[in-house]
Amino acid sequence: MGLLSPWWLLAGAVGAMLPVWLHLLQQHKQDPVEFASTMLLERRTESTTYQRRIKYRLLMALRLLIVLFIALAFAQPFLRKPPALLNAANTLHIVVVDNSFSMREGDRLDAARRAANSALPSAATAQIWSFGSHVSYLTQNSTDRTEWTAAISSIGPSDEKSSFAELARALRDTARSQGRPLRVTFITDAQRSALPPSFGDLGLEPGTQLKVIDIGRKLPNYTVEAVNAPRTVSDPAKARIHATIAAFNAPAARKTVALKVNGKTLKTLTVDVPENGRASAEFTGLDGPYGWLRGEVEITDADALPGDNRFLFAVERSDPRKVLLIDEQRGSRAGLYLKAALEAGAESFFTVEEMSPGAAANARLSNYAFVILHDPGINTKGSESALKSYVEGGGAILLAAGPQTGALPAIPVAGFPVNGSRVASRGTQRFFSPANVDPTYPSLRRAGRLDGVRFFQYVAADPGPDALVAARLEDGSPLLVEKKIGEGRILVFTSAFDNAGNDLPVKPSFVPLIEQTAAYLGRVEDRSSSFVVDSYLDLRSDQKRASSVEVIGPRGERALSLKEAATASTLRLLEAGFYDVRRENDRQELIAVNVDRRESVLDPAGRENLELWEKSGSPTPASGPTPSTDSPAPDPQSYWWWAALLAFLVLLAETLVSARYLQVKA
Repeated sequence: MGLLSPWWLLAGAVGAMLPVWLHLLQQHKQDPVEFASTMLLERRTESTTYQRRIKYRLLMALRLLIVLFIALAFAQPFLRKPPALLNAANTLHIVVVDNSFSMREGDRLDAARRAANSALPSAATAQIWSFGSHVSYLTQNSTDRTEWTAAISSIGPSDEKSSFAELARALRDTARSQGRPLRVTFITDAQRSALPPSFGDLGLEPGTQLKVIDIGRKLPNYTVEAVNAPRTVSDPAKARIHATIAAFNAPAARKTVALKVNGKTLKTLTVDVPENGRASAEFTGLDGPYGWLRGEVEITDADALPGDNRFLFAVERSDPRKVLLIDEQRGSRAGLYLKAALEAGAESFFTVEEMSPGAAANARLSNYAFVILHDPGINTKGSESALKSYVEGGGAILLAAGPQTGALPAIPVAGFPVNGSRVASRGTQRFFSPANVDPTYPSLRRAGRLDGVRFFQYVAADPGPDALVAARLEDGSPLLVEKKIGEGRILVFTSAFDNAGNDLPVKPSFVPLIEQTAAYLGRVEDRSSSFVVDSYLDLRSDQKRASSVEVIGPRGERALSLKEAATASTLRLLEAGFYDVRRENDRQELIAVNVDRRESVLDPAGRENLELWEKSGSPTPASGPTPSTDSPAPDPQSYWWWAALLAFLVLLAETLVSARYLQVKA
């Protein structure tokens, strides 16, 4: 019990003096007597004694109560007791079954279901949960044993990673919302990898009784821990796939590793895995049809957990993608430089097709990986609408602004206001140098901060707060700016690629800059070849744009409802396998999802850690070190409104009593 504003009680005590003064300190009054003259009377002092008595005692008591109740309401009394202790006689039983990926080993899940049935209470209120990386509430508060057993029988294995911290958070939330103590039985294989880094994350609410039934055992296990594969290939013979084979709590062994594409075994290798170590297996070449290939690297030998013996990856095989170059001066030096840079790499994935602005207005832009606009001028106005629709639908544009662009009021498609061209004079400012170059930006990772490049002409543009400026010139003017439009993006380079406005095309950083920009805009390196279960897949970047995304899950079913397909921004990947993602503008993507390899470590946590977790919900913790909890103190339950209600009721009573006294006096 406590008071949030105890000083109001002092104010109430002072205020209580007013009714006392009204009722106790009554002035003695005498009736005047008429007398003719007092001049013949002898002057002397007369002592008068009279008794002051309390008048209207009931009325004074009511008025005192009004003042005290109002002061108590403003003092805000509260009771700080855990909700579980307020209702200690009504216990909620919760049976939790771990169905994470590691429970697929042997008959662990069957043993867990049997243990859950044995742990059911005889006559009480209970809930049944299943748990991996998140809690699934299989029943609400129920007393039906048939419902409990049916829920336990429905628990199947999942591909999720177990997280004890997430379970502890769910138990804390349930204890607070239910307002009663919990008696929890948790059946799990108690993997060490499920423990959080901080033991405080396992703290439970006071009054929660936890019993952990450990059905796990330490077993040797081999797994394909990771696969590094290209996202896109144009020449399958040059593709390289690198796999890592790991041994957890296992002796040295020789393992046979196979490379499969679309379910067909292409190659096999034999690797020697050291004790509790790792070995590498590298495959060269892929064989498959054009389009998306479903690849996997698999250990053909059986072990304790066969489900992690394969690792999925997705690769797109296609011919080199076409890049559309729109240049009003066809055959210019800029086109030659760009073609040479895009086709110079040993594994070049792009070919350049030139087109005039007029022809581009009628072209099918979705057939191109991205579009290059070089020094667009007034003639680009006719194709600007088509280019903007192309970007909004998920396309990408690289725009190089030259002298013709500097004469426009705004940069086409991007809409940046233009303040004319800036040209270096032959005086003190002979050229401009790059400054504030972000080396982490995708286009600039291998460009060496554009060291030694001299700029003689650039377009002064104002990109605004919504754009990302990746590089600037020494005077602070933007040099490389990215702006997202709808589902796509436009990258503006405020100078030309013709070796007139700058000498970048003859510098070593030009080819890496163009190669990295092409890979970024063409989405060649947009995503890795595989994801992890329980991660999130980005579906759209523009929530305001009405575009539909269709996702087909590993079992061939739709992963999104019709409403989610039109509005959802992300998709939680809860199952291992291949997801087929189909976006607008005929863009298709295959996503490979694998189980978190921390589930492959079949090493149980120590019993001492589990016992500390069980004791963390005890209202009277045992002596010795106890784990700290991150759960906040119970919120104070204020009762000021009770005091205010009592003050109102007493006020009504005081009104009635005072009215009765006035009637009697009258």
